[in-house]
Amino acid sequence: MKQQSKIWIILVSLWIINGSSFLAIKVAIDTIPPLLSAGIRFIISGAVMFAAYYFLQKKGHHPPEHIGKRQWRDTLILGITLFLGGQGLLAWGAQYLSSGITGLLNSTIPLWVAILALLIFRKRLTKLMIMGLGLGFGGLMLLVAPSLGNGSLSLIGTVALIISSVSWALGSLYSSKAHLPVSILASSGMLMLVGGIIITIVSTALGESHNLQLSQISARSLAALIFLITINSMVAFTDFYWLLRVTTPSLANTFAYVSPVIAVILGWAILKEPLASLTVVAMGVILAGVALMVTTSSKIKDKKPSSQQQKANI
Repeated sequence: MKQQSKIWIILVSLWIINGSSFLAIKVAIDTIPPLLSAGIRFIISGAVMFAAYYFLQKKGHHPPEHIGKRQWRDTLILGITLFLGGQGLLAWGAQYLSSGITGLLNSTIPLWVAILALLIFRKRLTKLMIMGLGLGFGGLMLLVAPSLGNGSLSLIGTVALIISSVSWALGSLYSSKAHLPVSILASSGMLMLVGGIIITIVSTALGESHNLQLSQISARSLAALIFLITINSMVAFTDFYWLLRVTTPSLANTFAYVSPVIAVILGWAILKEPLASLTVVAMGVILAGVALMVTTSSKIKDKKPSSQQQKANI
């Protein structure tokens, strides 16, 4: 399969899986504390994937790799930015918001990627990118300001989701320069395992486990958690890390402007979440802005894949 075709197949699957993840998170945290559910999810996913890498390496299916202090240091940094800040805060903030609004706020990630790239790496913004930023944040204000004013949207949940998006964008940019194992199984496993441990430590410190009663966990929440562990973590996160290696952070994060539409529709259809006309308008404005950002900054790396990238096919 040609590299370009593989990229688009993985992109589309990532859009769909991530769009349904907001619904799954909302259902999972209904009876499982949010940070604890995220910690459990990533510890199990990461442990399984790293164990699979270790087993395949012992069987000779993977060349031996050196995993030293530098790799674990970068894994720790990404565990804090992508997982504790990105996914942990998302799950925690989702308890105060509908799954559709959570997805919409999460859709601002490419906007934050562009801003951070400008501030940190001095990357220039084209006129279309500036227009996209204006539209994106204009739509965000259209969504947030009136709702916060009348109390229909949680301030604490909104702030948590915005910080989550910024943290994820920061981790995405750092990951393009991080020193991680070539094997996707190894790097994904390390990141999820370390990220899950960090989230669980914070969850424990906040006393979430004291509020957990196994007898009160519903079958729906358990099924949603299993979906998040297997499909959303093991499949989608692996796809995302692979895309970060062979494309650009902007293209890898295009799920942020397609998945929210899926999240809003699923929340409305399954959880009967209200769908106000202002939300639909804000969604259109935000996604138009993000689409402008992505189409002007997400060109595939045109250089020939390095030997490391060629080996990054799992």
